[in-house]
Amino acid sequence: MTVLYLLLACNNNTAWETTLPPVIGVANIDDDNGNGKNDWEDNAPDEENDFSTFTVPADMFNALKSKHSLVLRQDDDGFRIYESGTLKTNSADDFFTLPKPDKGEDLVLEVEFESINASGEVTLEWQNQNKDILQEMTIEFTSVPMLLNHHLQPMEQVYAMAGSGFVNNQQFIRGFEEALGEQFTSYPVRDYDWDVWLQDEVEFANLSSDDARIDIIIDSIRDRGLDDLPEDYWEGPDIPVKTWGRGQANSQDSFGNLEVAPPVDGYPFGRIYYGDWYYGGSVDTITEPLVSQMTSYGAQEPFTLDVTFLCVGHVDEYLTFIPDASSPKGFKLLLSDVNAGYEFLDSLDPNMSLGKYDLDKGYPTVGSITSDTALRRLNEDIQLDYIEPTWETMKSELGLTDDDLIRIPMLFEEAPQCGGYTATLIPSTLNMVVATNADGTGADLIMPDPYFRESIGNQDSDVFIQHVNGLLPEGNTPHWVDDWNDYHMMLGEVHCGSNTKRTPINISEVQ
Repeated sequence: MTVLYLLLACNNNTAWETTLPPVIGVANIDDDNGNGKNDWEDNAPDEENDFSTFTVPADMFNALKSKHSLVLRQDDDGFRIYESGTLKTNSADDFFTLPKPDKGEDLVLEVEFESINASGEVTLEWQNQNKDILQEMTIEFTSVPMLLNHHLQPMEQVYAMAGSGFVNNQQFIRGFEEALGEQFTSYPVRDYDWDVWLQDEVEFANLSSDDARIDIIIDSIRDRGLDDLPEDYWEGPDIPVKTWGRGQANSQDSFGNLEVAPPVDGYPFGRIYYGDWYYGGSVDTITEPLVSQMTSYGAQEPFTLDVTFLCVGHVDEYLTFIPDASSPKGFKLLLSDVNAGYEFLDSLDPNMSLGKYDLDKGYPTVGSITSDTALRRLNEDIQLDYIEPTWETMKSELGLTDDDLIRIPMLFEEAPQCGGYTATLIPSTLNMVVATNADGTGADLIMPDPYFRESIGNQDSDVFIQHVNGLLPEGNTPHWVDDWNDYHMMLGEVHCGSNTKRTPINISEVQ
């Protein structure tokens, strides 16, 4: 809410003294009355809730001399101003005389914005009876940019697809239910062509100010089985579904490949990052219209990582951010690390049997992994050519230091039918759900069960779980769920098979 301050000088000449913040609001791009029209293009519904307020305080009217008036002039297009629900200005050069409220009362006007990340101005004029301008003041009007969510924002709801037929992931679903209770929702995967990859289909974004909130569902051009789910379950008042781009999608267009780093110096809303996949002098990347849309806002300037070593090629496969209340930045970056992986494995009994890995990977024991020289060379190359360059990029783009990093043991293997490209040998711990608590200081971490133990049914004996639990910052609660058959063996993990709605960032509060 903008507040105007009036200073009356001792000689009774009028003078305005102010340091005005802009009127900040959200673009009215949803469809509150469900008639299929963008609300800006429609007559304002009776229950319209996406307006911002502009308050002219009572002192301004109380100080007016007889026959003087306050006139509001709109200087730019892109927004509208209402008084008590009646449209007063609609475009540049429109103006109206402000009605005088009852003595001692403020005048509250409503403001409607046309588009995301737009700006303009109004001029407030003090006029005498001859329409001469005695004083004038300019006020900025700004609609917020669309912001994608980062992991320090509180989790409101987590979603996943559930099935008991072709996809039978009941243990996976039960793990979420036990960890999150009513803050977890599942949908029947059989209704969506058995497509479990909910993270890849949609990305949650927000428009948020003091007066209004709109949750935008960005629907990927991926357009597989889950394409209709956002419209079936989420679209409605204050929740529009938007798609930027069209045509043939590549793997980079899936939203496991679109993540946001938490706030750092210069970027109070975090930064978007995504992976590029290089081949034969060409590159697969996110569809250009979406990149342009994200870049145009400026608030979360995107940067890219080279993910060519990965078969699927998504950034969520090998790094993530989690809260850390003890850190000056409030978070830690978790990064898959091959050297840490071999250091961990070499500390174990080489004769330790690994039932899941024997059956599905061809590695019956820890020693059979550590003695595979071709596997070791592959991983050493990945560490040198991709993991360390990723860390250098995160340092340079985000201003991170070694104190912000936790290296998580991991190994990669050439994935079947991937032409020499890789996926994680151990279910990727970093491909997790970060269900952050209300104050942003910790989270429930939903991670894939690594099954790194002799007794498959005894999770308490899992040495990998024990090791990783000891690396996590205090305040984070790990939950290890079974995703082996329907996710890990299908080149995805927990994060790929779920999605998280978070409390939006209020730009008004940050500014």
